[in-house]
Amino acid sequence: MKKTRLYLLTFAALVFVAILAGWGALYYYYTEAREALFEQKMESGQREIRELGTLLEQQLLAGISPDVVIENLQKSIVNTDVQSEFVCMYNREGIELCHPDPSLVGKKIVEGNSRLSGFGNSKAFSDILKSGKLISGIRTFPVSANRSSEIVSVHPVNGTDWMLASHANIKVLRAQLDHLYQKFLAGSLLLILLVAAGCFGLMRAIYQRYEQQVDQTIAGLNEEINGLSVLNRQLETRQQNLIADRKPGEEATRKRLITYEKDEIITVDVQDIVYIYLSDNVVSAVTFQHKVLVLNSSLDDLMGQLDNEMFYRANRQYIVNMNGIENIWIYGRNQLRLLTSPASADPIIISKHKVAEFKKWLDR
Repeated sequence: MKKTRLYLLTFAALVFVAILAGWGALYYYYTEAREALFEQKMESGQREIRELGTLLEQQLLAGISPDVVIENLQKSIVNTDVQSEFVCMYNREGIELCHPDPSLVGKKIVEGNSRLSGFGNSKAFSDILKSGKLISGIRTFPVSANRSSEIVSVHPVNGTDWMLASHANIKVLRAQLDHLYQKFLAGSLLLILLVAAGCFGLMRAIYQRYEQQVDQTIAGLNEEINGLSVLNRQLETRQQNLIADRKPGEEATRKRLITYEKDEIITVDVQDIVYIYLSDNVVSAVTFQHKVLVLNSSLDDLMGQLDNEMFYRANRQYIVNMNGIENIWIYGRNQLRLLTSPASADPIIISKHKVAEFKKWLDR
């Protein structure tokens, strides 16, 4: 897969997930806000008609005639906006006593006009008015009436057969809320796109930096591999030419080493030794035949007696025979590891300070 395509697919996936999550969260908040708005409108409508009912009761108690009270209320609400929220008044027979639209005053609410639903039941609105009780709910109309549902609260005026009613058009409320929802949705989508684009750019920058580091690492590994190949070829060449390069009659500084096993003196040819190592202050030699022999000399003394063309002091614990080295590997940072046959119990490490010297030894 091409890098550009990978970037685009990643970006598209991020945008899709973010949009899906944002839309889900926003829709949840929208539904919760709608329910909260409806409840708030119902409570505010109850409070409004309760206060208005108290005002009408006080006027009646002050001796003002009911006709004048009705006339004053009609004057205060006439021509108010009936598309969103308004207040009107009926009597218990369902006759409109006051309404913002004067043409509706005097008309009667018939039984099939509408129904009020709330608190687990549904009743005809005309029956609600006849009951003379305080009640709130959703007023729905028949399809033929072509009217949207309303949030209605009804409150009786004490001492009269009047019923104050507050109305809030649900369609208008939803339209206002939907408009606000669309604004939030557009803003959220824009924010998501900006965040996704920023994440995409940041991710691309991080990925490019990572690619550069990987490329540098690969280049370094290739250099190390090439260096190892050269070292192993030099090792093979040295092993093949070690004997051939020796002058006629020339011998190693020391041909054999002597050791003791109980009361028996044992000698071993130095050419049969794979490596000599120090462990727990004991110097031992391991042969190609997998024999382990304990020696009485220190590594420093032995290194001074052995042929430096054949043996190399790898570190403080090991002296290795060139012919016993099977492979050379990279170990850690700027170090080498020698693999012998038979293998040593512990890794034979050439420290980074001795790598150059070891390479010169191989390249003699």
